[in-house]
Amino acid sequence: MSSIGEQFGVKGRRRILQADVPGRPNHAIHFWEIKSKPGSTVERLEKAYLNTLAAIDLAESIGRQLRADARYTEQGQQDQHRNHILREGVPVFHQGRRAISKAKQELEEMRNRLQLPKADPTDAAGAIARMEIRTWLRSLPQGERDKVTRAEKVDPQIRAAILEAPAVMTGVAESHMNLLKETALREAHGSLIDDIAELETAINVATSAVEAGRDSARIDTGMTPEQFNEAAAPIEARETVPWLRKGKVIDLERGVMREPTEDELANGIEAPNLEEFNRLKAA
Repeated sequence: MSSIGEQFGVKGRRRILQADVPGRPNHAIHFWEIKSKPGSTVERLEKAYLNTLAAIDLAESIGRQLRADARYTEQGQQDQHRNHILREGVPVFHQGRRAISKAKQELEEMRNRLQLPKADPTDAAGAIARMEIRTWLRSLPQGERDKVTRAEKVDPQIRAAILEAPAVMTGVAESHMNLLKETALREAHGSLIDDIAELETAINVATSAVEAGRDSARIDTGMTPEQFNEAAAPIEARETVPWLRKGKVIDLERGVMREPTEDELANGIEAPNLEEFNRLKAA
């Protein structure tokens, strides 16, 4: 049966542990409130978020079982719990980090596609008209200029004249220029802007859980952050990450380029060469 939150599209919880433990940090995380599209990067981030919570809940359950098991000494309980976290938890957190890293690369690519419409360089008459608009704006008193630029609907030609030149050439307030830019970008890339905002949110929510989960598990092991990172490193290194190039898997073992599986496409790293792949994998 789903929880009340899930019935309203909300998953997860406010803190990494289901319940507070006296003397034990319980890191704050975000609820998952995004409706993920099947096969999307956001869905993969949701999976990383939920898998982290499941790994933490399992680790806490194992810990309780071990503490109730009279066969183990206190040190034996600690060793068994640590082994479980390193064996079962570390790969989950590592996969979550990889999903987040890949999502950040995708987000950067999306942001790079956000460009203001460019004027036709061959349109000399249009360029002159925009120059005259800037001269006119600069000649206005600040109050009159503000009325023009903060109007609910600014003439597209006036907006283009403002945005293609530095503020000093028009005297337009920076805050007004930013609003005009947002409007122009929204008109040119409306759905892309929404997708960027959604992915940013998904990355932040997934990161809150994965990083809190990893540190919470580290606390259970009794290790310092340095000791935990050292113990986790060889386990993380064994996690296979496919090398993708133009959407194909570069299978180094077989020496071929082939179609990726769904998991390989979701978890692989896109890179033009082996050097860049290794750099991104280590990031």
